[in-house]
Amino acid sequence: MSKVIIYDKVSWHFPEGKSCPSLEAAKKHFDILVEWIKKNDLFSAEGEEIFDLGVDSEFSITSAMLNKNGNDVLSKYYSDWLRSLDYSGDVDMKILDDGLSEYKSG
Repeated sequence: MSKVIIYDKVSWHFPEGKSCPSLEAAKKHFDILVEWIKKNDLFSAEGEEIFDLGVDSEFSITSAMLNKNGNDVLSKYYSDWLRSLDYSGDVDMKILDDGLSEYKSG
């Protein structure tokens, strides 16, 4: 069994994060992220079950929640997307969208 990678946790944004103003702001970003993962069919069966439970303060995105495509895309592009987060505006999915397109065409 391979080691589970934790890509991100709500708690890493709030209260532990530097610029996240509230739990609601952190959860908003995760809500949009998991909708993007769902829309692009990147969840594993386990991820689908967790998606159905929704995002709370204990929520995290892990490698076990993603299928091979999801792990390939997030392992390559997630840190760049994370650096682009701006809690004061809309969540921009361009980095992940472009990464997914590159992955599919590559």
